Amino acid sequence: MKLGCNTVLFAGFDVQEALDQIAFAGYEYVELAAIKGMCEHLSVDQGTRGAEEVGKRVEAAGLTATAVEAATTDPERLARVCELAAAIGIDIVNVGSGGKSGNEESTKEAIANVVRLADVARDHGCRLAVKPHVGQAIFDAATALRLTAEVDHPALGLNFDPSHLYRADEDPDDVARQWGPRIITSHFRDCASRERQVGPPPTQVPGRGTVDIPAALRALKDVGYAGPLNLEVIGAASYTLPQATSIAAETRGYLNRCLQELG
Repeated sequence: MKLGCNTVLFAGFDVQEALDQIAFAGYEYVELAAIKGMCEHLSVDQGTRGAEEVGKRVEAAGLTATAVEAATTDPERLARVCELAAAIGIDIVNVGSGGKSGNEESTKEAIANVVRLADVARDHGCRLAVKPHVGQAIFDAATALRLTAEVDHPALGLNFDPSHLYRADEDPDDVARQWGPRIITSHFRDCASRERQVGPPPTQVPGRGTVDIPAALRALKDVGYAGPLNLEVIGAASYTLPQATSIAAETRGYLNRCLQELG
């Protein structure tokens, strides 16, 4: 698995500082945040030339970019993000489904929109990774399997995030085995409980919470997953650079050791 860090952890700093600290913490891989209103280290306002400059900075930092987090259900915005991703050789773009959990009409609308989003990703040479998200139409193992059953699209896959699944009352290791090859990328973080609201950054650090992280990693290995494994910590925009870097470094050490013990 390709152990990396999403730059959203460094939302309070520019992309160069984010890349420098992620590399310093020992990572080889990075996911670039393009999240409107939260963190745009890869910005649609940059254009492809700006994206190519970010790509050069990634390479200069000794990192490899494996994914972009777009977090949008707008086909037009997704198209612009995919253009930037393709410009720097990234083929996985992460989104949620939108919609509301437990609302059949909302779920149908969300699935129909995912078809449009997958078409956009395909047209730009990317793959769309939908993350089941607490509160959204696609939020647990069953709704994700419904999505992939109803949308047989070559550019569509799933983003495995144990923290969201855990807060949806799932056992992430069991979900990983159900999804198997449908998983094309993974966000990793912990949580203090099954409460729906995500906790502050320290509770998201893998190994500090109540999610059985080793079991989730073992399940990913069992299904043959060898893709990105990106730390995604939100809510740290006001943190100092040392604080954000310590989260990145602690996680890298913990997850790397877990992966070593898997053999």
